[in-house]
Amino acid sequence: MFKKHPDPKASANIKSSERRKLLSNICNLYSIPQHQISRETEQRILPLTTKQATFKSPQGYSGTIYYNENETPTWFKSRDSQIYPSLFTLWNAPFLLPTIKTHPHVIQILSGGADLMLPGTIPPFDDRAVKGSIVGIVDSKNPTVIKAVGRCKLNMTQFDNVIGRTGIAVEVLHSIGDGLYDLNKLVDIEVPEELDTDIPIEEKEQEENEHDSGEVQVGETQVEPEVEEVQEAPSSADNDDSDLAEKLAELSVDQVDNFFKRAMIQAIKLDTIELPISSSNFMSNHVLKNLPPISPELCNIKKTSWKKTIKFLKAMEKSKYIVTRKKGEDVVIDNLMDKSNPEIVEFITHKVASNAVNSKPTPSKKDKSNEFQVVNLYKPTNNSRIFFNKVDADYNKLYKSPELKVLLEKYIKLQDLPHKKQPKNIVLDDTLNTATKLGLGVYPRDKVSKSFIDHLSPFHVILKPGETSTEGLENSRFTKGSPPKISIITDMKIGRKIVTKVTHFEQFYIKPHILADELKVKCSGSATIAPCIQNPNLIEVTVQGPHGKLITEMFQQKGIPSSFIEFQDNVKSKKKRK
Repeated sequence: MFKKHPDPKASANIKSSERRKLLSNICNLYSIPQHQISRETEQRILPLTTKQATFKSPQGYSGTIYYNENETPTWFKSRDSQIYPSLFTLWNAPFLLPTIKTHPHVIQILSGGADLMLPGTIPPFDDRAVKGSIVGIVDSKNPTVIKAVGRCKLNMTQFDNVIGRTGIAVEVLHSIGDGLYDLNKLVDIEVPEELDTDIPIEEKEQEENEHDSGEVQVGETQVEPEVEEVQEAPSSADNDDSDLAEKLAELSVDQVDNFFKRAMIQAIKLDTIELPISSSNFMSNHVLKNLPPISPELCNIKKTSWKKTIKFLKAMEKSKYIVTRKKGEDVVIDNLMDKSNPEIVEFITHKVASNAVNSKPTPSKKDKSNEFQVVNLYKPTNNSRIFFNKVDADYNKLYKSPELKVLLEKYIKLQDLPHKKQPKNIVLDDTLNTATKLGLGVYPRDKVSKSFIDHLSPFHVILKPGETSTEGLENSRFTKGSPPKISIITDMKIGRKIVTKVTHFEQFYIKPHILADELKVKCSGSATIAPCIQNPNLIEVTVQGPHGKLITEMFQQKGIPSSFIEFQDNVKSKKKRK
């Protein structure tokens, strides 16, 4: 169904009443005892915040896709079909479907849009895997992790042996790597290794006993029942207000306002601030660094009563802490309250977030286990086919540079190509001449080696921290061409507004939505996500203000090597020209 991108329209939240009806329909359809599962389990099946969007794929399929708050697909259905779970939902609730086991290499074939054939299945089969039922497909290495969803075309329970039999066992509707799977662009979700497939059913009898007796014995200890458990009832109000606890756990607006005001005063008292200074630099390098060690998710400018940096600075100017002026569309701080002012002198300083970070042991720069590793690989071309045949090497394999040099030395010895008088030089034969394009003659070994590798097709793979080998990686991880560098560009837009743009970050497993949220907090400014103007195939995250150095340091802390980060400051270069 999703061999190609489904092209969904913009999503919109569904009402609470619609969500309850949808949840009830799902539980009935997939035989889940809704009255026996907890609210947490219900939200694993269908998130509290559920959105829906219609789609019409190039293959002619049309229907509805349901998402969670992070725009991750959770359920889907065609126009006339029942509702089906996505893989992301099945990883949260693996008990929804019966499973059919297959071989690991078959999963890659299913990802290309193929159906699961009967000879590719592995008996025995679940009793629920009858004709017309919805099943999950797993591989023998990870038998609890569903990697494809489909409809049984045969009654699988009748087969004890599949060798020599024919037919389609499962019509695949959705699989890992298809168009629906690729809709998850905002958050990074890794394929789990093992899951618990048992339905988490609550012990209702025990709860009734607790209610009747007023106490529960655990071993020799008597425990009084919690009031919440006695009063709990699955009502619509509970569903609508289930996030009330989270709201109460957050800081109040007055508390966040107070933290930002104290950070402003502490910055004036302790920091050496060169004036005039732009508002973005002042906020990121002084105010935010003097906030107490509280999570940025709880304490940021969006949580204050001012909501925006400009309004916060105007409020501080009214309190006579700073003096500002407008420069184009930006605000510049010209003056600060004198450090001899009694309010500054008597201010009692507090611990700051930067100190809390510095107190933690930072990973050593030499510790490669905390860094991304970029591995260059090379694939033979038609011009080098004869070479690989003569050294008895696999023509369809990807090779690292050291492996190619070993093969080259092997070939030189087999063909006796060293120069008689100058053994360090090589006399090229027709095969090496075709592979290196140097022309017949005598050349140094290093020049022959470099030209040989340069004329192969370049590939690369980026290994996550902790990965040390390219073996066992999926083919989708290998990308043709040279490895990209994260591009950070500070530029000035029309109206003299300075912005910093970031591109080429997705190959380092960084999601645009997560990066934008992080930059909002780090840079204390708004961030936008949009296609790059120069290359619409790339996603560009833009944040207000000149934050190139700060963003570079942030990527380095994530473990991205400095050699794969490029920073270009177009604002300074324009000033030099003048």
